[in-house]
Amino acid sequence: MTYKKVKEIAMSSTFGGALLFLSAVAAFIWANVSPESYHYVWGHPHTINLAPHIETILENGVEVQKVTYFMTFTIKSLELLVNDFLMAIFFFSIGLEIKREILVGKLSSFKKAILPVGAAVGGMLVPALIYVAMVVATGEHDLAMRGWGIPTATDIAFSLAVMSLLVKQVPISLKVFLMALAVADDIGAMLVIAIFYTDHLNFQALAFGLVGVIILFVANMMHNRTKFFYYAVGILVVWTQFLTSGVHATIAGLLTGLAFPSAVAIMPSEYSVKAQKLLDKIKGMDEDKEVDKGVPSEKLAERYAELRHLTARANSPMMTVEHGLAPYVSLFIMPVFALANAGVTLGEGGIAEAIVAPVAMGVGLGLFLGKPVGIFLMTLLFVKLKIGKLPEGVNWKQIWGMGMIAGMGFTMSIFVTSLAFRTNDSSIVDMAKAMTDESKVAILIASIMAAVCGYFYLRLVSKKK
Repeated sequence: MTYKKVKEIAMSSTFGGALLFLSAVAAFIWANVSPESYHYVWGHPHTINLAPHIETILENGVEVQKVTYFMTFTIKSLELLVNDFLMAIFFFSIGLEIKREILVGKLSSFKKAILPVGAAVGGMLVPALIYVAMVVATGEHDLAMRGWGIPTATDIAFSLAVMSLLVKQVPISLKVFLMALAVADDIGAMLVIAIFYTDHLNFQALAFGLVGVIILFVANMMHNRTKFFYYAVGILVVWTQFLTSGVHATIAGLLTGLAFPSAVAIMPSEYSVKAQKLLDKIKGMDEDKEVDKGVPSEKLAERYAELRHLTARANSPMMTVEHGLAPYVSLFIMPVFALANAGVTLGEGGIAEAIVAPVAMGVGLGLFLGKPVGIFLMTLLFVKLKIGKLPEGVNWKQIWGMGMIAGMGFTMSIFVTSLAFRTNDSSIVDMAKAMTDESKVAILIASIMAAVCGYFYLRLVSKKK
């Protein structure tokens, strides 16, 4: 198997989804086989010492060896590092994707966006109502009500991985519709996080962070295409201040992505002319003189640098970064997130006891039943009112099946869970942990059921092409 083929497989949505699922399973097994080690690795502080230096000093006339370090820093917990920093990078990539879709993609016009946006709203509203109804009906503690946002999310990586397995059965327009819906769902999820899961605001830090965001947007308007500038301001100003403000740091990643420059600096016609001149100069060089033992001469290296610079100006910084970041997000950040957050330690009652808890029932039914119902009903309403129309070649049975697959909340649902039941009240901290674990179990089970049922249902109702 060639390197190109291996890279193609590794970058496919199916492989990314499978790796994410295996990471979640590994976390679940680890947390139940050795809960002490799991919680120690992810939940305890870790000190990192760099560049040790041993020196001999006199203490009370006795020579003693003392170890000092060039740099020492402590990480409060690896779980916080993943959720506050790595997930900020993940949401930075989401911001880039959302901006691309709004500018030139599936959400670039009212006609393209209205149906998937409407379906996404339905797919968020009905699951939230089911969750709230379940919690109210069972008289659960007020803390449980904070989890209403958990079943509203759709995991774009998982859902597209399952849909990719049906490429020969369903029209490509159904996958495009699901992608647009998932992007709109991501926008909704970020609004939910920013508005409803933000406590104890530090307005000074938030103001500084928003000033950083304004600087990024102004720089974009002034055609600043220097990527380092956006990274520096995004991390040193926006991310650090949002982290302090009480608004979750992932919002900083999203806003930085939205502010990233998207326009090319030169058009293809100008690029082709200038590039051809450079290529002609390179072509006219004597290879024997310009390349010695595999090392290009300074003149040839300068020509290559000019060509790279010219190509960079002809590319969109937004799309270049999005494509460059994609493998790190799908092959590292998301699997590590799953490993750090999907480790649920079951009690004596096991899975059976966890899934019948009111919170778990609300989350599970919201994802597995609420998602397809909400998506189907809102799509039907928009089509009947002639606000939008079904994608070409797609029927109503396939809309229902796609809605089932959209019930795979996983990454976003687990992330919202980590925010929903946070508390500093020692009297309910155990209850909050139990609700967190119950929600995660429900997310895992509902996502698996949504994937399996959605896959086989779509195979059953779709004709082979």
